[in-house]
Amino acid sequence: MSTSAEKSDFVDIFVGRQPIFNQNMEVMAYELLFRGNTQDNHAMIIGGDAASAQVMMNVFGEMGLTEVLGEHRGFINFTEGLLLREYQPFFPRRSIVIEVLEDVKVTPKLISSLAKLKEMGFTIALDDYIFNPKLMPLEEFADIIKVEILEVGPKQLIEHSKRLKAKGIKLLAEKVETREQFEFCLKLGFDYFQGYFFAKPKIIQGKRLPNNKLTMLELLANVYNPDIDMHQLSDIIGKDVSLSQKLLKFVAETNGSGVQISSIHDAVLRFGLNRLKSWASMLVLSGVDDKPTELFNTALTRAKFCELVGGKLGHFSKDSYFTVGLFSCLDAVMDTELSVLLEKLGLDDAIYLALLKQEGDLGIVLAAVKAMEQGKTDFELPANISATELSGLYLEAMQFAETIDLG
Repeated sequence: MSTSAEKSDFVDIFVGRQPIFNQNMEVMAYELLFRGNTQDNHAMIIGGDAASAQVMMNVFGEMGLTEVLGEHRGFINFTEGLLLREYQPFFPRRSIVIEVLEDVKVTPKLISSLAKLKEMGFTIALDDYIFNPKLMPLEEFADIIKVEILEVGPKQLIEHSKRLKAKGIKLLAEKVETREQFEFCLKLGFDYFQGYFFAKPKIIQGKRLPNNKLTMLELLANVYNPDIDMHQLSDIIGKDVSLSQKLLKFVAETNGSGVQISSIHDAVLRFGLNRLKSWASMLVLSGVDDKPTELFNTALTRAKFCELVGGKLGHFSKDSYFTVGLFSCLDAVMDTELSVLLEKLGLDDAIYLALLKQEGDLGIVLAAVKAMEQGKTDFELPANISATELSGLYLEAMQFAETIDLG
């Protein structure tokens, strides 16, 4: 079979990024905005929940937080629907500012949700604030208030900026379009500034793996099952290259670059059930696509073969063997050098060497399955396993892959 993915297999993804400046005209953060293409530098009209979900999935699971934000923080719009979801957010609290949109309804449930987020250490900003008295109860939870200065007169700006500064709230002037507006807000003590006077949003483009509808829905259904076994969740994620890669990227982003991951199950345990619930919901919200079945079928066959052989060899967990087989096709799926992809996933050194150089016990098993795909017989046999036995395990792995519905 061919191991190169066609360009049509990939999904183009876009994120708008507008800088936010401090009083010294230095970038201190970026607002991340939904964009559907590179031509129109404005928000497309889709559901607010879906737009925010797509921004989060694109930045965290595909492009990478560091690549998009560097050392800065990212402001992301949160609709009322997202704020009221009762789960632990999966994103790192030091990197993200939660923007509460101006059209939320102030209810006891919303107040409770904001209180929980605040207690967990998240930074909260009120977006497009025009000093509507109905929203004043939210000021108690705000670290930053973004004032839409074009909608508020100078008298109101003077009055309310003094009041909010006295509460210790940072003020951000948005939609700043002229130097005069900037200097006026600076005199009032505004801390941060955003608008076309400084910079228009820049569109960042990337590509992502196609998603499988059935697998994502299966994950969503199982993650909320009160009797779920974490191994079961690992199995669901592990049979899908796209989900596995996304999860590893998330774990690497949220646990720090020094963390080494030994398997999909290890990543699932590190991520935790509450964050998996949040992540699965966002995946479904952000939209799904079908996937190139032949290539993923090969990845599944390799993964199952490596797992079966690994079960007889020991040395490493069966999950580690499965992970090596699953990711052996990742470069073809992503059309990117494997070494570049693996650097961002924080995998264990033994898995890294097996995938890149086919070294070690894991690498010998991977080399064997690749040779068998090509009908070769002159390859190194894994210790104490005969060629006949390997052929039987390969047939079993192929049958396993055929049972997985790849959409």
